[in-house]
This record gives sequence, C-alpha cells and structure tokens, in this order.
Amino acid sequence: MMSDLIIRSAAEADYAELQGLLRQLGHELAVSSVAENVQQIRARGGEVFVAERNGRLVGCVAAIIDVRLAGGICGEIVSLVVTEAERGQGIGRKLVRQAEQWFGQTMPTIRVRTNSIREAAHRFYETDGYQLEKSQRVYKKRL
Repeated sequence: MMSDLIIRSAAEADYAELQGLLRQLGHELAVSSVAENVQQIRARGGEVFVAERNGRLVGCVAAIIDVRLAGGICGEIVSLVVTEAERGQGIGRKLVRQAEQWFGQTMPTIRVRTNSIREAAHRFYETDGYQLEKSQRVYKKRL
C-alpha cells in the first residue's frame, strides 16, 4: 500500500539504514562515510531523499548539481535504490519524481547514469521518459 509511504529529506538518524541501501548497489561504506557524503551533497547544493514505510527506509535517491565546461549545469539523479522486497511498487518512481520536483525550474536538464549491467534500471528510466544520450567508460585513479 503506497498510502503509508513517506518521501522526505534524509536525516542524521537515517545514515545506518542508508548504508544498508547503498550496499544493495554494491557500495560498502562506513556509516561515517555515508554521513560525510550526505553533508558534501548538501554543501554542493544537492539533496538526499528517502522513502520510509512503517518506520524503516525502503529506498533513497540523491539529487546533485553537476557543472561541465562543455555541457553547462545539469541536475543529476544518483544512488537510486529501493529494497529488493519493495521493488516494482512505484517507490523508485516516487523518489525520482521527488528529485525532479526538487530540481524544479532551476535545472534545464536532468541526467541519470546507470551501470551497463543494470538492465532493469535502463528499462525503468526509459519507460519514465529518459532517453539514452551516450555510452561511456568510467576510469578512476586513486591519488
């Protein structure tokens, strides 16, 4: 039942449950890292939203601001996850709508990136009106 679902900004008391949600995306983070990441997202003008049902988190999404020299400013939806037991009930779509609403009229474009192996995520975004813009590889180097 969706009527008991609450979408709200993440609170400090949510960090341990956020850690568990992010683990479902394959990210092993300490609670302190989750706290730092939420603080950094907010310090850079973004926001983190959670979906709560019956006092426990069942999903989350972050809305961040990205600026590129060639591409300009863009809103970006990142770290969208819904617990496996709750998937397919519209919670992810509600979280995306919250992020889109939060961006409001200030963002000319909203972008989302998904791992190439997450085919269900690709279908989710495509049925929600997002269009594939390009494919790319991401490289990382630790300094």
